[in-house]
Amino acid sequence: MGPGLLASVLSTLAADLLFIEPLYEFHLAAGYYWVSLGVFAVETVAITMLIDRINRTQDTLRESEARWRSILNHAPAAMFIKDPAGRYLFMNEECARVLSVTREQALGRTDRDLFSPELAAQFIANDQQVWESERLLTVEERVPQADGVHTSMVKKFLLWDEQGRPYALSGIALDITPGLKLEAAVQASEARLRLAQSAANIGVFDWDILAQTGVWSPELERMWGLPVGGYDGTAEAWRRLVHPDDLAAAHAGCQRSLNDPTTASAFEYRIARPDGAVRWIYAKAKTLCDANGRAIRMVGVNLDITERKEAQLRMERSTQELEALVEDRTRDLVQSQERLRALTKELNLAEQRERKRLATELHDHLQQMLIVGKMTIGQGKQRARGEPAWDAVLQKVDEILSDALSYSRTLVAELCPPVLRDQGLTASLTWLAEYMKTKHAHTVTVQVPDDHLINLPEDQRVLLFQSVRELLINSAKHAGTGQATLTMDMRMDQLRITVTDEGKGFDGTAATEAGLPNEEISSKFGLYSIQERMRALGGSFEIHSAPKKGTSASLVLPLTERVAPQGVRRGDWPVPSRRSQADPAPGDPSTIRLLLVDDHAMVRQGLRTMLEAYQDIHVIGEAANGAEAITLAHTLQPTVVLMDMNMPQLNGIEATTVIKGNFPDMVVVGLSVNADRGHREAMIQAGAVTLLTKEAPVEELYQAIQAAVKSIPDRKSSTRAR
Repeated sequence: MGPGLLASVLSTLAADLLFIEPLYEFHLAAGYYWVSLGVFAVETVAITMLIDRINRTQDTLRESEARWRSILNHAPAAMFIKDPAGRYLFMNEECARVLSVTREQALGRTDRDLFSPELAAQFIANDQQVWESERLLTVEERVPQADGVHTSMVKKFLLWDEQGRPYALSGIALDITPGLKLEAAVQASEARLRLAQSAANIGVFDWDILAQTGVWSPELERMWGLPVGGYDGTAEAWRRLVHPDDLAAAHAGCQRSLNDPTTASAFEYRIARPDGAVRWIYAKAKTLCDANGRAIRMVGVNLDITERKEAQLRMERSTQELEALVEDRTRDLVQSQERLRALTKELNLAEQRERKRLATELHDHLQQMLIVGKMTIGQGKQRARGEPAWDAVLQKVDEILSDALSYSRTLVAELCPPVLRDQGLTASLTWLAEYMKTKHAHTVTVQVPDDHLINLPEDQRVLLFQSVRELLINSAKHAGTGQATLTMDMRMDQLRITVTDEGKGFDGTAATEAGLPNEEISSKFGLYSIQERMRALGGSFEIHSAPKKGTSASLVLPLTERVAPQGVRRGDWPVPSRRSQADPAPGDPSTIRLLLVDDHAMVRQGLRTMLEAYQDIHVIGEAANGAEAITLAHTLQPTVVLMDMNMPQLNGIEATTVIKGNFPDMVVVGLSVNADRGHREAMIQAGAVTLLTKEAPVEELYQAIQAAVKSIPDRKSSTRAR
């Protein structure tokens, strides 16, 4: 190597910053060889270092290529490179997946080698445009995949070398199928929304609060009578179309939305369209705020509710007309109801009057005839003594007459209890308790304090009694306990009669609201009939019941004043001022002077005939009513007054009260067809020694008279005084 070459090598090495190690000195004879060896060594080192540098560069390139390949293979976009002949030089994993091939299959092969003719023709045609135009091409390509045809947005472009010549075609493709589907769904949704808005006549608005401009949908513009695009986006244009009378209400609705962005504000107002039509608008607005809470937009909808408003106004007018009509009809109905209630009351009273008439007929005629018949049979039995055949026949007839009298007595009690007529409501309720026990095996506890004895008009007394009887019959039929409690008292100038039991009970609220008789809790007339009865009397009917908790039913009747029952008190009946001079009595002081008092002549005649058969009895007079009895008692001074209970003017109880008040030593023996405990107690309380039935045998009557006379103290002195 010459000096020039050495200098060239050294300069090259120096330029490349190569480090040259010093050579070891070889002790050779000629120095030339030393130099040559040194140059060779330097050259060898330089070559070695150059090779090492190349290797390091190649490693760096390989590492860089590996990194880029990793990046490209994991990229979500499909990437490929083709040479001018259309052979694939590169294909990332996403591209291989999209094209349903492997990279090993694709590299070095063309589209015609890999794909169907249709797909290959699509790719080749697009590639050809890029090669011809030498420009970037963005195109959509449709590629069939396992789940269907996918659409990709592909960008194809050429790669250029250092001399500016294209040497390859590259492409990047993104699958836009989901986006296209979403876009199609959005478009379909928007189309449906527009169709719904059009069908429902709904308009949409969007108001930019900061810019003070707005956008209306075509439907909203048509709703407000504007052509499509006719709204200029200003608030003034909106104000001009709002009805002047409703502008304040519309502003207030918008302001509510601004004040409370968390909720949508709904309001209604009218608009005056350019064509002169007035329409009702329902608006709903929502304010949107930025991150700082500042209102930036107001969006909402408008709905034309004119038809609904007009229908509402028509309905309101119809409602007013209907209310007026209902008021008229209600007034007529109330009047009819009042008349019906009055008729119901009159019907009830007519029924009770008819009951009373039938009971009176039975009592005054049939029963008296039966009694006279029994008296006659009694006389016949006395005369037929010793004649067994006649005695048996007369006994049979007597039993038949007794059965008939008993049946008629029961019938009279069911039609119109005499105790109700003779002694008033209080005594009749006590009698009713005994009747329920005898007839229905239902024990009734009566709580009627004496100071609650009151006098009521006949219609009230009868209707109250009838109602109480029906309530007790209901209890007997449905309570299932066999017992009840009947109370009568005064509360705040009201008469209250209550029937309670601890039986099965029923749904009282439902029965009351129904207002109809319920066969489970009603008798013949039912609760409704009782309620109407009490209303007709000016009172009320209260009922409280629950299943398995018993029933409490109250009859409430207002009273103007609380008085004692009307009747004759002792000593308040006028008597003649002087005694009669006639004294038809026989002279024997032991003779019993008897005054017969009965409103039936044939009964008086029968009694006279039977009693005068006894030697010590002398009938000195007869009276047809209580008033005559008082007069004759004063005039004739009888020893015994045989007093019937049921008579006109003054009944037997009242007449007895007066007679005993004026003549304490005068004996009164009561007679009645119905000699039950109530009548007996009332008669004895008036002063009678006892009360016998008219059907009692004459011997029993005679013995009662004898016993009563014997109880008179110092009868002889009394007789001499007479």
